[in-house]
Amino acid sequence: MPSNPQSPSRSTLLKKASRYRMLSALLSILDRYFSWPLPPRPKLEIAIPSKISKCPGPIDLHIFTAPSNPLCPRNQTAQPPPRPVLINFHGGGFSIGHAQDDSHWTGAVLKAYPDAVVVSVNYRLAPEHPFPVALQDGVDAILWLWGQAEKYNLDKTRFGLSGFSAGGNLALTVPFRLYEELQTQRWASKGKIDLAGLVAFYPSVDWTRSLPERDATDPASEEKSLISPSMFKFFGDSYLHHADLPKLPGTDRVDMSHPYLSPGLAPGSLLQAAYPPAVAVYTCGLDQLLVEGNTFRERLGGFVQEGKMASVGGYMVEEKIHGFDKKPSFWRKNRARDMMYGDAVGQLKVMWKID
Repeated sequence: MPSNPQSPSRSTLLKKASRYRMLSALLSILDRYFSWPLPPRPKLEIAIPSKISKCPGPIDLHIFTAPSNPLCPRNQTAQPPPRPVLINFHGGGFSIGHAQDDSHWTGAVLKAYPDAVVVSVNYRLAPEHPFPVALQDGVDAILWLWGQAEKYNLDKTRFGLSGFSAGGNLALTVPFRLYEELQTQRWASKGKIDLAGLVAFYPSVDWTRSLPERDATDPASEEKSLISPSMFKFFGDSYLHHADLPKLPGTDRVDMSHPYLSPGLAPGSLLQAAYPPAVAVYTCGLDQLLVEGNTFRERLGGFVQEGKMASVGGYMVEEKIHGFDKKPSFWRKNRARDMMYGDAVGQLKVMWKID
């Protein structure tokens, strides 16, 4: 769904973004501070410089660890085994949201694996920073953490990615941009980076489909969705800035099937070259993105049958809307969320090769 050249001005989009962000922040606060069990808070926040993007600026990394196992600079005298790393991307249509929105997911990971390090990337948002800035920020985060692995005792063989909604799209597209970056001369002498696994929750994987087309694939989702058509349009207008989008070769026509936008349509050769051996994709039964997500998971599953990938996991959460796990639950439990996170934590066990 390409951005319309006649879309609202950036100033108009910024005003809308401010309102949406305030609402998003309120819901996130209710979820993080008033929904039990309370999730962990970051132990460390680091601002790293953007190097890949043409838009300079800081990228904030929020680092979570188990209370009993803080992130410390390497001690040469007594060194525990290197720690697995999960790099997470929050949702919000690339335009709203914050790195701490997925704290309940972080809590589930650290409860199961106290030695893990979870890094949530506060990538820069549209409309101030439209495509491809978020994608580039994700690559910068991986490269910075990779460069700091020795200092913080991070296991380079166990770097995984996860993300929700727009962040799920990033978890699935960042490996492509990372693969491209690693082909450049400036990285040729620094060695190869192999990701251990990807976990994507209700991601967008096919931007060639308009909202009406997506609604048509799952009619029940339209009336139950919390994302209104006007909000969906705001997300597209903000992130998919026409001038910055990839073009079809030799033309000025936008290529919405490009892998950096639509990972579900990426060539098989690129998927096999850029993706790790294990991937998990979770979808929601009442979601406009249900069919494209399921289709992509099934496509990846075909690679497993052909012996080109090790495992593909995830499943459809029945009767749940997009972002159901982010609604404040207060004193009530969110059983569907706990089951989905529990299954995803099991996928990490495979990706991180934990016995």
